Amino acid sequence: MTSSRFDSEQLSREVLDANEILFSKISSALDCDKTEVPTALSEVIRFLFLANQNREGMLTPSVRVDLAWHEFILCTRTYDDFCQRLFGKFIHHSPGGSEAKNHQQFMKTLSSYETEFGMPDIKYWGSTLKRVANCGECETF
Repeated sequence: MTSSRFDSEQLSREVLDANEILFSKISSALDCDKTEVPTALSEVIRFLFLANQNREGMLTPSVRVDLAWHEFILCTRTYDDFCQRLFGKFIHHSPGGSEAKNHQQFMKTLSSYETEFGMPDIKYWGSTLKRVANCGECETF
C-alpha cells in the first residue's frame, strides 16, 4: 500500500465508529478534547503505515503518538483486524532500547514521515527544536 492510496483520516473515522470507547481513552491519555481524537488516531495510523513500509531496523513514535497507539492496541481485536486488513500482518509494539537508539530511530521516523506525508504536525510530533521519542521500538514481524 502506498501513501497515495492511504487515507489515514478515513481509516481513523472507521476505527472510531467501530470503537467509540477510543474517544474517551485517547482523550484521557493525551489530555485533549475528544474532538482532537480523530487526528491523534490518524497520526497513529500514519506511524503504523511507516512501520509497515520500513525494511531497515525499527521506528520510534513521538510521545503523543505512542500514548494514542497504546490505547488503540488495547482494543485488541480491532487492532489485530486493522493490521491484518491494511498490512497483512500484526504490527507489534516493543518498547525499549537506549535513549540514543530511540532518538536515532525517531529521527528516521520523522524523515520517513516527511517523505510520505509532508511536514509532521507539531502538536503530535514536536517541533524541529525539540524532537521527543518515547518508549521504543516498533517491529513488524
